[in-house]
Amino acid sequence: MTVIKRLIIAAVAIWAACAPSLASAQPAVIRDAEIEDIIRGYATPLLQAAGISPGDVDLILVNDEGINAFVAGGQNIFIYTGLLRKAGGPDEVIGVIAHEAGHIAGGHIARLGAEVEKASAEMLLSAVLGIAAAIASGRGDVGAAVALGGQGAAVKGLLAHTRVQESAADQAAFKYLEGSNRSAAGFVDLLQRLVDQELVSARYQDDYVRTHPLSRDRLDTAKAFMARTRKAGKTASPEELARFARMQAKLAGFMDPPQRTLDQYIGDDPNARYARSIAHYRRGDLARAIPLVDSLIEAEPTNPFLHELKGQMLFENARAEAAVEAYELAVKYRPNDPAILEPAARALMETGRPEAGQRAVEMLRLVVLREPRNPGAWRQLGIAYGKQGNIGDASVALAEAAMLRGQKPEAVMHARRAQANLSQGSTGWLKAEDILQTAKPLE
Repeated sequence: MTVIKRLIIAAVAIWAACAPSLASAQPAVIRDAEIEDIIRGYATPLLQAAGISPGDVDLILVNDEGINAFVAGGQNIFIYTGLLRKAGGPDEVIGVIAHEAGHIAGGHIARLGAEVEKASAEMLLSAVLGIAAAIASGRGDVGAAVALGGQGAAVKGLLAHTRVQESAADQAAFKYLEGSNRSAAGFVDLLQRLVDQELVSARYQDDYVRTHPLSRDRLDTAKAFMARTRKAGKTASPEELARFARMQAKLAGFMDPPQRTLDQYIGDDPNARYARSIAHYRRGDLARAIPLVDSLIEAEPTNPFLHELKGQMLFENARAEAAVEAYELAVKYRPNDPAILEPAARALMETGRPEAGQRAVEMLRLVVLREPRNPGAWRQLGIAYGKQGNIGDASVALAEAAMLRGQKPEAVMHARRAQANLSQGSTGWLKAEDILQTAKPLE
């Protein structure tokens, strides 16, 4: 067994054992239907220009204040919330995504082995950070420590690309931007801001500088492309700028201390009300949060993300019945979004309604169909089946969730229980058998 493979297994094993206690560890994968929709809108034309099917690429949000994005473990683009918060506009983010698409097309991807690459996004991120630290330091125990603690600076050892790869990804990015009729100006602006950080102590550099070698040559090449291109490309539209500003307001509401948000976002502007509503909700003050959301819904009654936010606020304050009403409207206006369907199903189950169980199962089955590497959805599906008395299918779903988290003994337990409650040769029984075979220890 190679040293790298041993590090991978060690990092993943420790993460799997401790995952339940790390829900708030930094950095962590986060879900937000609205932000994911915005980022997907940026990425789709770029991926198409690169000859990559957009549906084959997972766009994963990382809760970290650093300016960074990277590709790892297959066609997974990890995008830090710090990039979204600190970017000067959509064009800068679009330029970074084009660059990361260049890494995918060029085969510059950090490969972690099939065992990890089939795991959940959370587990993959933890493995990336843990192995990166181990490689950078030469110590396997460091990889384990970072798998537990998630120190963002450790990415350098694994994810740092060579200058040749960076140049190739830049050239590809210019091609994809041109092919999708987008301006490279935003990417040039971002490089201009970051390139001076090469002279700053590594302790104070943004993650992007550490993992993507910068140089004056890269910046000069980008400027030369802008000067010679015959197709300048479009910059962000008013609609894109408006959605970007709302995204930043939302991130501020969720990530900054509530009082800072309340002090920063004043007035009657919709984005200010959006940010303040989230700040009040985080303080537990629904009496102020809900009217602000309702005022936004009144102006945008078909906006699914506003109904989803209202549902989240109500559900997390033990008002499941009211939450379901909000979530149902979110689902009505965006019926196939896993990031909306999953919490909507959870709220339904909390109501205890007789008909809620089957509806929740239907929602969650659609989620796992679209996101087969989502362990939380598999676990909720198991709970939904269990509440209906369907122990066999519940156990299959729980086994899937355990496998995605790397918890093989638990997966084996659930798979055996599934087979004991299902007809031999049935679909569920065969899935359980696959899990039992896959869960054999690595040689």
